Amino acid sequence: MTLDWESNDVMELWNQRTAQVVELFGLPGDRYVTDVSANDMTFWFRDHRDALLFRLCHGRSRLRQA
Repeated sequence: MTLDWESNDVMELWNQRTAQVVELFGLPGDRYVTDVSANDMTFWFRDHRDALLFRLCHGRSRLRQA
């Protein structure tokens, strides 16, 4: 699942988003891994149910194929 950086996003918003991911799924490694670029942040979930939960919590995310 990918969250795009928006031009009007502020740092506090991204802090909240990443904190929410850590609260729900723990640190990267066991249940998911992340890839961060200048344009987006992608979360690769090992379990499709975790990906679905992420999508429900972050409705503006988009599915990214490997």
